[in-house]
Amino acid sequence: MSDGNGADGTPLLEIKNLVKQFEIPGSKQVVHACSDVTLTIKRGETLGVIGESGSGKTTLGRCVLRLLEPTSGQILFEGRDVTAHGRREMQRLRSDVQIVFQEPFDSLNPQMTVGRQIGEPIRVHMDISKAARKDRVHTLLELVGLPPSTYEALPRQLSPGALQRASIARAMSTDPKLIVLDEPTSALAPEAEAEVIRLLKRIQRETGIAYIFISHDLSLVGEICDNVAIMYLSQVVESGSRDQVFGNARHPYSRALLAAVLQPDPLKRRDESARAERLEGEIPSPIDLPRGCYLASRCHFVRERCENEPQELVGAGEPGHHARCWRVAEDDLKEEEIDRLRHERQSRTADSST
Repeated sequence: MSDGNGADGTPLLEIKNLVKQFEIPGSKQVVHACSDVTLTIKRGETLGVIGESGSGKTTLGRCVLRLLEPTSGQILFEGRDVTAHGRREMQRLRSDVQIVFQEPFDSLNPQMTVGRQIGEPIRVHMDISKAARKDRVHTLLELVGLPPSTYEALPRQLSPGALQRASIARAMSTDPKLIVLDEPTSALAPEAEAEVIRLLKRIQRETGIAYIFISHDLSLVGEICDNVAIMYLSQVVESGSRDQVFGNARHPYSRALLAAVLQPDPLKRRDESARAERLEGEIPSPIDLPRGCYLASRCHFVRERCENEPQELVGAGEPGHHARCWRVAEDDLKEEEIDRLRHERQSRTADSST
């Protein structure tokens, strides 16, 4: 794996203050899908983007490839602003940045053979002969663990796991430097999911490719990702290394999200966790966003400033660890207060059950 930077010291991908809004037909209102998103991805690493449905994580991934046009902000790939690219420049970019979609049945043409579909990006982006293209497709099938017979198969003849392997082969066909993986295992059975994760890790070891791994599954993100960004209602609310975010989450939303994960050890009950801050209430509308913190109406630790003043990502302790929270910024959210509120909730729960 590389050291994460190019020869000129630039990261592979920089997302700066990205905003994506969807206009509502017949209205002056918009749906806020991404709000002030800033992230960095280095060469050879995996950035996990976590969030509930509607958090903006899939929109973010599609903006990176300009499958969706950003409303504002910058996306820099190897130092060049993708948002300023014309059609020809975007075609070159897409040989370096590919995507694997959530549902393999929907992302592959049911009437084309798998081999032809894997070879299509090669035909578009590489000036090689038809015979060389076919050889490359067979090499890619071997890379993802599919038999040569897959070349002539139609998508309906393959299992979901094999189809997703074929999708990964297609994404790898142009030797990209970055792949956006949008919930790549959510449609798979557990055994197929584990096989795909092992495949992705092996490909990364062998090629040094970078991934943006979009998921709602914290266990998978913890297994495959180097760095993590947690999104809530269009914003990144916390980011840092996997150990920083999973081991020392600072934002109240991150803590609640992590506390909701079922532990395999029956002795580690959810309510006994030091991070057991469950959220209550409804998620605000992405059309009419709150004036201050987007979590304020659901947060147990809210104060007046949180409700009235918007926040930026600020340092949350160790270098590289950031959170979008006034109380974190002011170092005002202590474990003693968290423990006190947790015990109060446990007491109320016990009283109501008696």
